Amino acid sequence: MSLQNPTLFPALFAAMLVLPAPRLPAADIPSGRLRVDPTSMEAGDIRAHLNATAKAATAKDLDGFADCFTKSSRAKIRKHAAFRFVQHTVSMDVLETQVIRLAGNSCQAAVRYQLTLSDDSFDVVSLVALKREDGYWRIHAEKIQLIDHDSPRTCSPSRYACVSGMCQLK
Repeated sequence: MSLQNPTLFPALFAAMLVLPAPRLPAADIPSGRLRVDPTSMEAGDIRAHLNATAKAATAKDLDGFADCFTKSSRAKIRKHAAFRFVQHTVSMDVLETQVIRLAGNSCQAAVRYQLTLSDDSFDVVSLVALKREDGYWRIHAEKIQLIDHDSPRTCSPSRYACVSGMCQLK
């Protein structure tokens, strides 16, 4: 069917006049403009930032990856990432993000991602703290809650160390 059909257009127009207009829950009734919930916009920005972090890690973009973290932790992250990027083929994919708390310039999110270092694959669930610096979200801290090893050889104590809920891959 085409809208150029002379008998169809008047029928559609008449139906539009008769049918009630849908109510939009986010509509600003006095002005008639749509409002966007700033919390959902921020959550989208946070998800985009975490995805950009994973993309930089996968690309072994050391500057881009380090820039995803706060200035106070950037030098340490840069050093550790440089060693990982040299030692391993790196792949990181964010699978799910849930913003838990968003208050001003700080955020806490539960993040599930898959990390592959050479032949070893890890499914990671962590609590990520983010801060807004210079108008951008940056990762401030990460507390790993769960690591599921896809490769049996990664389970040996010589390959990882867990201390009070914080796991570090060696």
